[in-house]
This record gives sequence, structure tokens and C-alpha cells, in this order.
Amino acid sequence: MHLVYLRMMLKMGRIRKFRPSRTLARKQGTIQPKLKIYAFCEGMNTEPKFIREFSREQSNGLVSVEAIGAAGAPFQIVSSAVMKKLELEKVAASSGDSLDEKFEVWAVFDKDEHPKIPEAFQKAASNNIHVAFSNPCFELWPALHYKNQSAPIHRHKLQSDLSKLIPNYKNKGSKEVAFSDLPDEYTLARSRAIALTKEHVAVGTPLGNPYTDVYQLFDKIIHNGK
Repeated sequence: MHLVYLRMMLKMGRIRKFRPSRTLARKQGTIQPKLKIYAFCEGMNTEPKFIREFSREQSNGLVSVEAIGAAGAPFQIVSSAVMKKLELEKVAASSGDSLDEKFEVWAVFDKDEHPKIPEAFQKAASNNIHVAFSNPCFELWPALHYKNQSAPIHRHKLQSDLSKLIPNYKNKGSKEVAFSDLPDEYTLARSRAIALTKEHVAVGTPLGNPYTDVYQLFDKIIHNGK
């Protein structure tokens, strides 16, 4: 009797069909990330592929990572990151969904021989853009998984050293460093990077060669945004 009545009401348009809200649909689906990271990278392949692979290996779904390659020189990378941040802020303001507010935008670049490095840092700081910086280049980070590097080094020498440490590295024409090729020495590489920072600060050469703080980005991924 009740079923017949309900069917009649539906036909008459007096009862609306239930549609799950966006929030409820999210709860019923897969785990939704509590933090979204957008990383604008200098290189086309090395940095974005490394970051994506690291994210797949370390993340449990609570952090989503989008790595954008070939974003240009450092100042342009930061400029692109600022534009993305403004776009995300507009989406968050219009959606009313608190999860849309949980994001970080990163600029990943090297010292190399680029101009306007100070300007890039200044623009990033003014717009709350996170920076993962390496001097002379990103390859210092994988190298620290094998050995310490306290003396200044040119990027070509660093790449040459990596080709001896990582067999697959020298066999790739694009000179990409795969995360899967590295030994399980993240903690050691991180401690070496931190030690380099302390040494530079002590002698008044912050960000000097050799230097990398990309572990700060990877820490975010490992600890699910904490």
C-alpha cells in the first residue's frame, strides 16, 4: 500500500528523488586527499617524473601530487605557480567545499646559471608559494643518497658522478633520475642536506653550492601534509 502511494507521488512530482550531496558521495567513494600539492618544475622530465614516482611510492592517498614540467626559468616558474594559486583560491571561494582550500603550490628550480634567482624567491615569499631549491641542480638530491657532497660542484660533474653511481642513469639519453633506482637512504640523504644548510648558514653563504631543500616537499608527501 505504501509502495503504491509513493509511486503515485513520484509521478505527480510531489516527492523529489534523493541525490547524494557532494560530501556524501565523497564519503561513499574512495579516500579523498586532505592536501593537494601542485609542483611547478624547471625540467620537463627529471623533476616531475621523480616527484610523481616518489608520491606513488610514499603516499597513501591523503595527499595528491600534480607535477608540472618545463615551467620555464625560476622567475617564470614562480609566476606560473602564483597564477595557479589564484585559480585555486577562486575555486575554493566559489565551491564552499572546505577540501578545496587544502592545497599548496610549489616552485621547484635550480640555481644552475639562471638570472633573477633573488627575484624569484622574493615573488614566491610575497605570494605564499613554497620553494624547493637546489644548487647547482636537482641531481644533488639523488647524489646525497650515496655520499656526502660538502665541496662546491658543477652540475656537469655532478651528473657525471651520478652516471657512475646509477647504472640506469647513464643509459638514458635524457639523463633522468628514477626514484626506483636509488638506495633506500632517504633519511641519510635528508640529514646530509640539512647539514649542508647549517654549514652554509654558519659561514654566511645561505643557499650556496652545494645546497638542496627538496626534502621539504618530500616530507610533506611522506607525512600526508602534516
